[in-house]
Amino acid sequence: MKPIHILTFCLLFFTLASCRKKEFMPEVEGQPVPHPEITASLKEVLNTSPYTIFKAAWQRSNMDKIMKEKGDRAIYTLLVPTNEAFIADGLTMEKINSTEPALLDSILLYHTLTGVFNPEEVKGRVDNYPGKTLLGNPYLKVKAPLPGAAIAAPYFYLQYLKVSGNELFVNGKKAGSATAVPAKNGVLLPVNRVLHKPTKTILEVLREDGRFGMYLDLTARTDALFAELTYGNFQHDFTEGLKVREYGDYNITFHSIFAVTDDAFRKAGYNTVDEMMELNNRNPLPYVDWDTYAVKGGLATDTLVGYHRWGTYFSHDEPNAGRGVTNVTNFYSNDLNNTVLGDYTLVIGGYPVAFPAYKMPLDFNNEAGVIKVKVKGSDYPAASVIESDINTIMGPVHIVDRLLLPKGFKL
Repeated sequence: MKPIHILTFCLLFFTLASCRKKEFMPEVEGQPVPHPEITASLKEVLNTSPYTIFKAAWQRSNMDKIMKEKGDRAIYTLLVPTNEAFIADGLTMEKINSTEPALLDSILLYHTLTGVFNPEEVKGRVDNYPGKTLLGNPYLKVKAPLPGAAIAAPYFYLQYLKVSGNELFVNGKKAGSATAVPAKNGVLLPVNRVLHKPTKTILEVLREDGRFGMYLDLTARTDALFAELTYGNFQHDFTEGLKVREYGDYNITFHSIFAVTDDAFRKAGYNTVDEMMELNNRNPLPYVDWDTYAVKGGLATDTLVGYHRWGTYFSHDEPNAGRGVTNVTNFYSNDLNNTVLGDYTLVIGGYPVAFPAYKMPLDFNNEAGVIKVKVKGSDYPAASVIESDINTIMGPVHIVDRLLLPKGFKL
């Protein structure tokens, strides 16, 4: 097979500021709501609604004080679980009335978005809308969204919203009817389930699940082999971007992955990681070209699993120049289609040596409600997404039942 070269210098981080196609970000706080005839505030709309458990949580919390501190011109979208949703989640009225206000603050802030998400105005939008909640995490920092003096920005949890027909989806899953109640300072949007903030990194999900032992062992051994071949001079770390960084101005970036189960490896004919590592011996091993300070060649085991992270580990021979900014890939299941992603740019063209942009290498299909994914042009069967939208603090994990292999790769 034709070698695929690995990015061996320093992986560029995915940034929240990188824009998806046709992206519009949450409206700026203070922008007037386009309903001048509406005089009721969000609090008044909530008080007259049938959502008594949410109202009780609000009254017991510190939300009125928090909202007051943000000023009169701030606008919001309230995602309000129904009474039935709260009860199904174990949050009865009795439970709410015995919960500490600070914990209720956390729940309610996670259900409150800055800006207005009006379902009637976004029905033509094909990708998810990234709603920024009021709930932050003081231990996490993201890359600053705009160039300037600041390098990092506070981390706020996100809710990804989409309207399909008359249904609302939140973080890839159905959340009820897309019927909003407008107010002068935002909208109230009922949802049929309580939304839970993610608490784990992608790497923690993989390690704790139990189905991905071969995947984790293979990538760790591939990292070690690469370090040995390059004398530790070049970065090659599978866990980069999947965990909270221990150093740097910002410590988290935004991703999703197609996680490979042990059963998927067995389906491809591999019962042990040793068998997979033997693939690296069928071609010349990578080596360092000290004249250009670049690694030539690649490892077969990187190709074996590289497309499960969108192929963005693959790069040019000269990683020190020419590679552009990497876009976000934290896509939920209802974005896994060719309409949204078919021509998506994963890495923009470089500067000053303008390597071409790196476009989406994957092809998506939906068969009887099952999402199928394969490498474009591959003669291997498409993988099925057997579990989707396992939410993490950096994006979703999707589990697939087959390897994503390029055309011509020999197992």
